[in-house]
Amino acid sequence: MTVAGRGVTDFAPAALLSERTGVNLSREELARSASRYEPCLSAAHVSLYEVGARVPQLSTLVALARALGVEVRSLLVPVETEDLARLRVEAGIRQRDLARSLGLPQARWSRIERGLLPPGPALLRELAEILGRPLDVVARSSLQTRRRALAAPSRPKLRGTRAAREMTMPGRRLAAYAP
Repeated sequence: MTVAGRGVTDFAPAALLSERTGVNLSREELARSASRYEPCLSAAHVSLYEVGARVPQLSTLVALARALGVEVRSLLVPVETEDLARLRVEAGIRQRDLARSLGLPQARWSRIERGLLPPGPALLRELAEILGRPLDVVARSSLQTRRRALAAPSRPKLRGTRAAREMTMPGRRLAAYAP
């Protein structure tokens, strides 16, 4: 889902514009209001987000939602089925912080969020409480995440193979790596 690199990929630029104009705020006013939560946010940033030329980071998206008085989910592209990453983003929680709250290493939570590991019932209950969502929604999202991961074509593991070494050194072969 939703957080790729440094931005929330499910961000809906038109939703930000709609919410901003709906409360009669200028870009400058929104930036000033959101800067209480996320320093260094300018009207130029808001403009870039609204036209889709830039994707906000999660912390910026949370600041914009707070300044507008809306939930984060209202600034995201609507989806029919949610996955665990989407629930986390809607709650405005970074992956690292959620993993810490659950008492898990971030790497383990990342595998659960990508559907590579199934969460246990106790973890689902705790997750529902932290995210402020009903248990059935969190369980359904977990199932959706797992199904999507199982349906995805598997990528071959190249670690330690000749192909992996060659891929890391395109066009160059060192004598130590020669067969």
